[in-house]
Amino acid sequence: MNNINSVEEFLELINSDDPANRMRSGTESASLSVWLNIIEKYPEFKVWVARNRTVPKEVIGILCVDPDPIVRHAISIKYPLDIEVYSKLAEDKDESIRSSLAYNRGFPIFLLKKMAENDPSDFVKKNASEMYKKRTHKK
Repeated sequence: MNNINSVEEFLELINSDDPANRMRSGTESASLSVWLNIIEKYPEFKVWVARNRTVPKEVIGILCVDPDPIVRHAISIKYPLDIEVYSKLAEDKDESIRSSLAYNRGFPIFLLKKMAENDPSDFVKKNASEMYKKRTHKK
C-alpha cells in the first residue's frame, strides 16, 4: 500500500479529477507531521483529514474538539475510537453529532444507555433509546 508523503500530495489527491486518487486520500496513511501540517496550514481540509481511515489517535483527539461541527461529525462516525473521544463527543453541544454516535457500532453501550436516559435533546434520546434496544435486543 502507498503512503501519502507530503501535504502537497494529499491536496493533489483530494483535488484530482480521478476518483481513484480521491479514494487514496481517504485510505492511505501519512506521517503525524503531514496530518498536523494540513490541520494547521490548510484548515479548510480538516474534514478530509477526519475522513481518512488511517489518521492516528493524536489527530483524532485534536479533531474531535474542532470548532467545525462537520469535522467533529466526521470523527463521530469513525470506529473504533478511544473511550475519551466517545465521551467528549457524547457531550458535544451539537445534537446531530451526539445523535450520530447512537448509530456508531463502536459506541460503548453504557454511554448509549446514559445518552438514551439523560441527553438534553428528545431527538437524541429517541435515537439513542432505539439503538440501545436494538443492540441489547430489548423490546
